[in-house]
Amino acid sequence: MRKHPILSSYIPGLNVVADMTTGFFSLTLGADMDDDGIYHMRPDCLQQYAHYTTGYDDVFRAAVNKASGGEITVDAHQSQIFWVDLDGDKSKDEGEEFIIWSLKGDYMNLGAGAETGIYQVKDGEIYEYGNYIMENGEYSYLYAEVNREYSVEMTLELYHDSNGDGIFSDDEQLYKHEPDELQWWITGFDPLVQNVKAEDLQAVTTIDFSSFGENKDIMLDSFREFNAGEVEWDIPEKDSGSYIVTLTW
Repeated sequence: MRKHPILSSYIPGLNVVADMTTGFFSLTLGADMDDDGIYHMRPDCLQQYAHYTTGYDDVFRAAVNKASGGEITVDAHQSQIFWVDLDGDKSKDEGEEFIIWSLKGDYMNLGAGAETGIYQVKDGEIYEYGNYIMENGEYSYLYAEVNREYSVEMTLELYHDSNGDGIFSDDEQLYKHEPDELQWWITGFDPLVQNVKAEDLQAVTTIDFSSFGENKDIMLDSFREFNAGEVEWDIPEKDSGSYIVTLTW
């Protein structure tokens, strides 16, 4: 098992603590460290069993900002909800609702990081749990959950604008994560890059909608419809033969 690099590299004599920290992240978060020292959450981590709400974002961001004296930020990007009638026999209120959720910023001991997940709002829950859509198409509150049946091929890159020139160049790439396993949630955290602001990070996520198999066309058509005009998304044209969408923010 690799050690938590910021502890083993910069604090002499704390290799045991570094080992314990890495083991703790693995057991509690399902986070494994790759050969480059980047943490990634496993698809089978405990978070798959937890429902997800915007309340988690609010609490997490408030805690990080308070711990850093308000200087470090974590930003959240929600795609517009997209509705899919997978069975071909449902009204809009009865269909399947999905949202793609991304975050980037400073994750304290985990370091500079980013994540993107695909979540599902199941039948009936949109009213039962108080979900509310604002005029801009985003949720002011959202209750969703993980359905690993909809795991797909995803990649994630993270760049750090270390010199503050507003340009994210290739030599500022912290990592490019290209897992072989299908993902419902893709993550990457660099513990050697600490105390960053979200505005100085650029996250690039690709999602291969062809991974949805027989549902690939209806899923991508719906996503294209509900996210038309969203400048952060690069969505292939219909009948282009491509199913890979890219989020850059």
